[in-house]
Amino acid sequence: SSGINAEWPLRPGLRPRLWLGFIKNLFIAPMTLYDVLKAHKKSALGPAIMAAVCWVAWIALIIAEIVYQFDKSLKLEGIYALAWVFYLGFVTLLTVARANIRSHYGINGNPIEDFFAAMFVYPCVLIQLETVSDKNGLAPLMPDSASKEPGYSDVMHNKNHETYA
Repeated sequence: SSGINAEWPLRPGLRPRLWLGFIKNLFIAPMTLYDVLKAHKKSALGPAIMAAVCWVAWIALIIAEIVYQFDKSLKLEGIYALAWVFYLGFVTLLTVARANIRSHYGINGNPIEDFFAAMFVYPCVLIQLETVSDKNGLAPLMPDSASKEPGYSDVMHNKNHETYA
């Protein structure tokens, strides 16, 4: 038969939990950020609310810009610029969270990497934060056998040269 077989989502190389996490974080990023922050500090509500406001405003203003393109009577010219200001607010909050968690676990990196990762692939950043948090409670995203795969390279190392896989 042609096409995708019934076992496709379960193939070990595809890591379906990573893909599902990516899709989840596209739509509910502030909730994931709240869960990660809550696992690391007592007061996570404030930053999570600010992130949610920025994230929702970004989406709403982008939609408003699209609507404006079809109905010029709405007087929304240039609203996309404000949308991107809100997105940068969201990215900044995510950058701070990532930098704090990296610092807490002694994971190498710098704020510039954190900022650009959050700006271009925020769902992946949230998966990474969840993975680091999961090492202290929940199940890891990848099985231990993943580190034995040919060509596997782990990118998260801490100052003691321990590897998070």
